[in-house]
Amino acid sequence: MNDIDRAFNFLPYLREVTPFAALGDEPARFIVGGSQIRAAPRGQILCEKGSLSTGLQCLLEGRIKLAALSALGTERVLDIIQPGRVFGLAAVLLDEPCPVFAESISDCRLLVIGRERIHSAIAEWPEVSAIMLRLLAADVHRLVHDLEACCLMTARQRLADFLVKQGRCRADASDRAVVVLPAAKALIASSLNISAETFSRELRELARRGLVEIERRTILIRSLDRLAAYSLEELGAKAAGAVAAQAS
Repeated sequence: MNDIDRAFNFLPYLREVTPFAALGDEPARFIVGGSQIRAAPRGQILCEKGSLSTGLQCLLEGRIKLAALSALGTERVLDIIQPGRVFGLAAVLLDEPCPVFAESISDCRLLVIGRERIHSAIAEWPEVSAIMLRLLAADVHRLVHDLEACCLMTARQRLADFLVKQGRCRADASDRAVVVLPAAKALIASSLNISAETFSRELRELARRGLVEIERRTILIRSLDRLAAYSLEELGAKAAGAVAAQAS
């Protein structure tokens, strides 16, 4: 398949990826002219830590985990990628090895945009550069939030915050939301830096307090505002406890 065929066939797929949805036709066709569709069954390693990136990976279907491994082989999930998102941008822009590994946690379909094509598009069109900057800024924002959560939030707050963010993405005009967990509880727990047992215990506690209802991997949030307010109340109580401990 040549560049013209790829541009014609793959352009609709690029439009499914949120950052590129409104990109002009000329740069969009140029970008997809240097791309390919990749299918990955569940459990496939899409990139190894330390490997050179072949291009920017845009998830069209499925779920992917980004994770790090310690020297002892302990895994920490850093992010769970869902359709419409991209990953691997920093490695593409820096021409450096991937800092984490990516693995499909369900059957996946991806649009992979070649590294050289991305560099050429950035040099040619300012709007492509703007998209890359927004993607990097979003990654930085997520990392800062994750660092804040790990350092300053309790396990219950991290879980409540996660559910609120997931719920706000899925809610309609009402204050209620239904969240289908995007991965197994153990993977989500790892991404929140808590154990699977703690995840389940804190989820049951939220249900006991009447904030959520649980049915397997489906969570009904009765009020997003109440759940968010509860998280803030927990944060205030933790801060007050720390001040009291220092005073004594």
